[in-house]
Amino acid sequence: MNSPRVHQFTAVLAGRDAVGQHTVGVDRVLRSMGCVVENFAAHVNADAGMVAHNFRDHERFAPPDLLIYQMSTGSPVAEHLLESDTKLVLNYHNVTPSSSFEPWEPHIGAELDAARRQLSRLARHAHSAIADSHYNAAELEALGMEQVTVVPVLWRPPRVRQALAPVARQASVLFVGRIAPNKRHEDLIAMMAILRVRRPDVVLDLVGGVSSERYATAVRELVERLGLTDAVRFHGSIDDATLDQLYAEAAVYVSASEHEGFCVPLIEAMAAGLPVVARDAAAVPETLGDAGLLIDGPNPVALAGAVDRLLGDDRLRSCMAELGVARATDFDLEMAEAALAAALRPLLEAR
Repeated sequence: MNSPRVHQFTAVLAGRDAVGQHTVGVDRVLRSMGCVVENFAAHVNADAGMVAHNFRDHERFAPPDLLIYQMSTGSPVAEHLLESDTKLVLNYHNVTPSSSFEPWEPHIGAELDAARRQLSRLARHAHSAIADSHYNAAELEALGMEQVTVVPVLWRPPRVRQALAPVARQASVLFVGRIAPNKRHEDLIAMMAILRVRRPDVVLDLVGGVSSERYATAVRELVERLGLTDAVRFHGSIDDATLDQLYAEAAVYVSASEHEGFCVPLIEAMAAGLPVVARDAAAVPETLGDAGLLIDGPNPVALAGAVDRLLGDDRLRSCMAELGVARATDFDLEMAEAALAAALRPLLEAR
């Protein structure tokens, strides 16, 4: 029998992005299973890490036995796949609610609304689905999908493991994520204004590209207005080695995000030995398990209090770091790859 042919699609293939990393990982797993794989996208970034073709060239290749779509936003790719009769697996990473973007980038809000409509149609059209969290699986099931398997994101473990030491005078607090309204950077900035009253040397490292220029401008203006230009460092999109170094140097990882379908940086932080403070929202509690401090609602005061407590209690930091490292092993890359292979194997064998 000939090797199974699989065509994998995504809207944007980017190397420094959780969905992009997962897409590359799925390609790796499929090839290890003996599949012939071609990858397609509407946009391919220079850092993608693998070859991908424009999705409009799909029909120039030998017909596939299976289609896989990595969905996290709206795209003409979805419309293309909805016209195909080939068996489709929807790998769902969640779509950010349009309400987060509408005040800042109305056109992105409209695109996200369109993505929700596409998701509803894809849920009816797809043979089955893979969701990277039970939170995302519940959304697909609410749309009527019956065959949904939960498989974590295939992520890149940091190449560092922090050796916990007493907090340095200029302790750093870290957040990794796009500058986007749903990430609530304004709450992190407000947290720093409060935290600096007690800890004048603490700094906040923000890592991630920009998804909304208007929102990013407002965040930077807030930093200046609060007199925190020496306390908040914007790193933008950085390479893996630099990110690993920031994980190694930070004292606490903190997230104020109001919407996450999984949240790979939480796992990265725990794997690196960082205690985590995060807002109790969407899939965050599922991802953290019992290994982080969860804060209700948009509450910079509570965030500051939790971070201050961790910076002042080495025993608590050590305990949380140990819990986090243990929790990160639940998302072990080899285990996730095996789970993905197990989910896909019956579909490939039934071609």
